[in-house]
Amino acid sequence: MKRMPSWGGWGLFVAALGAAMPAQADLVVYDDALRNGFQNWSWGEVDLQVPAPVHAGTQAIAFRAHSWQGLSFARPGQPVSAGAYPQLRFWIRGEAGGEQFRLVLQSAGAAVAEAALDGFVAGGAVAAGQYREVVVRLADPPLAYAGAFDRIDLVDASGRAPANPQRVHVDEVRLVEGSAVVDPVFADGFEGSGPPPAGGLAIEHGVAIDGLSGDRFAWTDRAGLPRSATLAHNNAGTAADGSRGGELREFRYQVGAATRTLRAVGGGAGGFGYVVSHPTDAAACTGEGDSSSLGHFTPGQFQRVFEGRHHAIFRFTQAYPRYCTVSAPAARHDVPVTIDWVFANGRDHPLWSITWDLSAVPVGRLADDSRAPYGELRIDGAASDGARSLIAGTGWGDRYRFTSSTDPLTLASAWTWNQPNTVPYAKLWTTAVDATMGIVQSETIDQQDAGGYWGQDLWMRTSGQVSGCPGNHLMPCNYNWPFQTVNYSLSGGNSTRSARIAWGTNFGFLGQAQYRIRGNAYYGGSANGTALPGDPMAPGWPRKSYATYIVFGTHSADPVGAQVAQIETIQGLSLSATIGSVATSGPAGVADATTQTYAPPGYDAVYGALTFVAAANRLDANIAVASGMLRHPLLVLRQYGGSLPATLRLNGAVLVRDQDWLPSPRPGAQELWITLKRDLSGAVNRIEIVP
Repeated sequence: MKRMPSWGGWGLFVAALGAAMPAQADLVVYDDALRNGFQNWSWGEVDLQVPAPVHAGTQAIAFRAHSWQGLSFARPGQPVSAGAYPQLRFWIRGEAGGEQFRLVLQSAGAAVAEAALDGFVAGGAVAAGQYREVVVRLADPPLAYAGAFDRIDLVDASGRAPANPQRVHVDEVRLVEGSAVVDPVFADGFEGSGPPPAGGLAIEHGVAIDGLSGDRFAWTDRAGLPRSATLAHNNAGTAADGSRGGELREFRYQVGAATRTLRAVGGGAGGFGYVVSHPTDAAACTGEGDSSSLGHFTPGQFQRVFEGRHHAIFRFTQAYPRYCTVSAPAARHDVPVTIDWVFANGRDHPLWSITWDLSAVPVGRLADDSRAPYGELRIDGAASDGARSLIAGTGWGDRYRFTSSTDPLTLASAWTWNQPNTVPYAKLWTTAVDATMGIVQSETIDQQDAGGYWGQDLWMRTSGQVSGCPGNHLMPCNYNWPFQTVNYSLSGGNSTRSARIAWGTNFGFLGQAQYRIRGNAYYGGSANGTALPGDPMAPGWPRKSYATYIVFGTHSADPVGAQVAQIETIQGLSLSATIGSVATSGPAGVADATTQTYAPPGYDAVYGALTFVAAANRLDANIAVASGMLRHPLLVLRQYGGSLPATLRLNGAVLVRDQDWLPSPRPGAQELWITLKRDLSGAVNRIEIVP
């Protein structure tokens, strides 16, 4: 299992990597002095025993490099087998940063393998004033060497004049024996790219959470602050509230200097990210179970789809029971559901992506909605259910934006529902503690319908013009909220501490050949009123897929609004490529291989990624941003083979790997995932990826 970093920083995590290597497995080259028969064959100005700065111990090596001079460790007459010691590790510290070297292996006086050092340095380059670890897998490209060697050289590659040397320090040089290379810390998925870098995504398996076992994912957000999410497995065990897992049970993020921890509430609905669906009515039901059961009461399976240096995909699957059909005879249908949680280091919010597979259900037999993702967390970080803050307000966006404006929220709260909207979302917030939670779709409402029921008669209105539930109260009737938040927790003039929140779609979204995107009945009738003229239709069969961002933060910072703005910005992007190409289509869902055309070209809404196709592992592309700011985009490069690329340039400037751009090779899918830790704007944002 991978180890968790401390909330105080990533240093303890990096230290744990070193501690994981058994000392007896290392062939030490240098630690305060040369060891194990290695000799100093350097040419140039080298001091093997400087007292500072050191990475460990009391001495380090100082090297003043210029004019192709080199630091060299030789073991004459005692060659080392790369098969027995397949990994070289050491620490290096620069003076100005970006110092350039070639790593060379020699055997019997001849070079047998060499490569640029930057490709092995954590962060992608030697850093100024700080030690960075160098990890070299000898058998992997670009060295690709599995033979014997008796000399290791670090050669200046800048060609600087002697009057302008590069001063570097090197410490803790060792070769790692083969049995120690595959450490259990990394055995489950840092595919083809070596150990995770400092500050990389950290994953811990088998975490105890609410009586269940789960996986915890820890990353740094766009501001460089720590976040973590713990997902409870759904294949065995039962939580105290009866849940069988398959959901988020804990989320942490930083507020100022404090860590805010969001935990599942009690009472059976706790946790977040499971499925719920309601039938259009309950007239033809088998009576076997709840017709709108909470999905986390149904067991299933989990899968670690992808665990990379900076990115991960964790999957839940289950067969969700539907007990009611449109008409007699009633029959039970267990609908396969696939949910992917996507985590990307350098970005704030995990992505939740789902496919409902109705292909085994006869078309037209179901006419259900989808309220997934669904659930409830203590969003203000309260230590117990009773200590939760009152809900101050709620809001959502279907074709128009709804916002309540009376704090705390009650059925008598004032509201507006009159601002045009393009990206569906739902949110609620507290003000006694500055906190919010929301759900934001990864594409527009025109691209993927969202929101349901019959609230459109209140569009372009405010509570100053009309009552939302005539004869009852000012807010919309609880059955008429397009996205469920706390509508069923309010009554009379009471406020609520419940933070339940869910998605919403119209009836027929699951199961009908066609259902009304807007209007009053799933099949176009008028069971609950009169359908609006010209309401468009959409298929609800054989599969339905969509994706949403799960958003947490302070209400005052409006992270939900910021994520909505990001999807709006993406709609105006124009991607192009001169080396490689822009991907224009891909699977329609996480478990739907049907090809869909991307809009805009290159944007995969299933995983929220700008998607390109490599040419011989290279890419030269441009991201034109028509309006707004594109913040820390996720890039996916298809048809990519091998491990980490050597260089990424943005508008000609070389960025530092694992610091400015966060790559994760995904060999099984022939993909390279990258979080670009830059905010992009304007027409020219040239991305060059060089192997």
